[in-house]
Parts: sequence; structure tokens; C-alpha cells
Amino acid sequence: MSDLDDFELLGRWRAGDQGAADALVRRYYGAVLRFFEVRTRQAEDLTQRTFLACVEGQERFRGDASFRAYLFGIARRQLFRHIESERRADRLASLDEPEPQPGTSLSVLVARREEHQILLTALSGLPEEIQTVIVLHYWEGLLAREIAEVLEVATSTITTRLQRARQALGDRIRRVSRRGRASDAVLADLDGWVRSLADPAAMQALLPQLPQLVARRRRP
Repeated sequence: MSDLDDFELLGRWRAGDQGAADALVRRYYGAVLRFFEVRTRQAEDLTQRTFLACVEGQERFRGDASFRAYLFGIARRQLFRHIESERRADRLASLDEPEPQPGTSLSVLVARREEHQILLTALSGLPEEIQTVIVLHYWEGLLAREIAEVLEVATSTITTRLQRARQALGDRIRRVSRRGRASDAVLADLDGWVRSLADPAAMQALLPQLPQLVARRRRP
């Protein structure tokens, strides 16, 4: 069924074809997993929840947007629910636990390349909406129109957000980098470096440390 497009597979899925459902999941599972990996250690669970919600809500999909925009819209809502749940848990935990002390620097993040460390650290400090735009555009290759469908805003708004996202990410890179040459290398080809993070090999060593870094940055 790999030669069928998303709408054909979805139509067969709706008709009860489990093979079509499996084909759609295989086609997008990796992309949805990457969407979550940079934000949370619960990426596998949230990916499964996203596809479950897709199954449960498939009759509401009218085909007026691309299937992947529809799917990432579900993923985004799952992510926001998860983040809010984590924040509530953090607020409760902070009543009983001392505030964590600063400690994890770029030098102790175990990663293949210092440039990836800098880039991910900078990305983790950006607002969620900007992270979402960056991930969908650079990692998953969505067009501005498709991102607009995911976020339910005008395409012109996404075009503006992408411009602001590049600027914000560049500013964050300058702030978090302690070594000029590494940050200069990233800034010289920012688009290329962001896209390179979609490479599983580049992410593999970074992911164990990133959730703790993100959690600390989210604390009030």
C-alpha cells in the first residue's frame, strides 16, 4: 500500500482496512516521534496517544487540510496537554523539594557535536509556539500553509513567525554559547544546522540530557 496517497489510505482505514491504518502509521510515526523528542522524554507515549486520537477522531477529518497537517494538529494538542500536566506536577513538587541548582552546562551534555548542543539548548529555551513552527518547518518539511492549518492561523502569520523564529533562535544561540567559534559556525548556516537535527544519529546522544534541561527552564 506504499503507493497509495494519504487520502486513499485514510478512506480505506475508515472502511475498516487495518492494513491501510498500519501503512499510515508507518508513514508518519517517525515524524511525529521527532516532533515530541526534543520536548519531552515521553515521546513514545505521546506519539501513541496522537495516533489513538487520530483513530478516534477520523470521522471528523473532512479533507479540507492535508492529512499530515491534521495529524500534527493532534500532536500539538497532545503536547500542550502534557506540558500543562508537567507544569502542575512541578508546582506541586516545588512545595516539597528545594529549587534545583544550576549545573548542567554545554560541556557536560553528551553529544556528537558541540554545534548540536548549542542549537538544542537554544531551541529548548524558546516559547513552545516558536519551537513548534521550527520543528514543523525544518524537521518535517511542512509548508507555511500547512503549518497554518496545524496552528489554525493565517498563512501570513506563519510566514512572520518563521522570520521571528529564526531571529529568536539566533539570539538564543548567542546567549547560550560560551565559545564563539561554535556559535559562529551555527549562525553561519542556521537553516542547515536546524535541519540536521532531524538526523536520528545527531539526536541520539543529546536526548537523555535534554528533558532535564527543558524542565529547569520551564520552572517559574
